[in-house]
Amino acid sequence: MLMQAKCGHVEEKLYANTHHGLCRKCHSNFAYLLDLEQKYGEDALIQYWYGKILTYSSSEREEGIRCLLDHLIDFYQHSLVKYPSKQKYIRKMLFMLHSLQEPFNFEKLR
Repeated sequence: MLMQAKCGHVEEKLYANTHHGLCRKCHSNFAYLLDLEQKYGEDALIQYWYGKILTYSSSEREEGIRCLLDHLIDFYQHSLVKYPSKQKYIRKMLFMLHSLQEPFNFEKLR
């Protein structure tokens, strides 16, 4: 049986229910980022996001990244409450994720 996952994509109900309501693609992306952070630390994840900010075009951001960013922002906002000792790191992550959602536009300065 198919259902709309929390991320908005269509997925098998059993899979979505056992993977926090995410489709396979979104869950895989999310798991990769958590694994990256666990293996290489917080700084590696911050560097990863900084690289993404520099390399993603606006069309790529709109196509595949929007729902993943929403999930990551939600995850880190909940982490602010859960892990107050990591507040500085979590705020950096939230800043970078919001920067991906709403990139700075130099043209607005003119």
